[in-house]
Amino acid sequence: MWIQVRTIDGTETQTIDDLSRLTKIECLREKIQETFRVSPDRQRLFYRGKQLEDGHTLFDYNVGLNDIVQLLIRSESEAPASASVTDQDGEVNPCAISNCKNKVKKTSSGSPSQPSTSSRSFLIDPGIGLYKVCTGFKS
Repeated sequence: MWIQVRTIDGTETQTIDDLSRLTKIECLREKIQETFRVSPDRQRLFYRGKQLEDGHTLFDYNVGLNDIVQLLIRSESEAPASASVTDQDGEVNPCAISNCKNKVKKTSSGSPSQPSTSSRSFLIDPGIGLYKVCTGFKS
């Protein structure tokens, strides 16, 4: 199968051949490197509004024959953005967690303007994200 790879500004479009739906995104990046002369760490690939991530296949994103994948080329100085709370060794990065905790908005649970109900929901912060907890249900 083949797909079209187009730069995000639309100035260049190339056909990438010898692919299958089971082709890994990493392999696609290597083929794009051969065609566009852009290293894989500078490539951001998009298909139907989703960013293609390493570890997945073209099938996972439902990329088909002659579909268009968009290529955004990062600048040399731009480092890959990471929203992960783990570092390169897979260890949890405490700085990322503390930054996340600083962004959590604390709310008071007992406001006199709100009636007391058993179906009130509130947010809790276990340190890795926010979860909505619903207490009780009205029937």
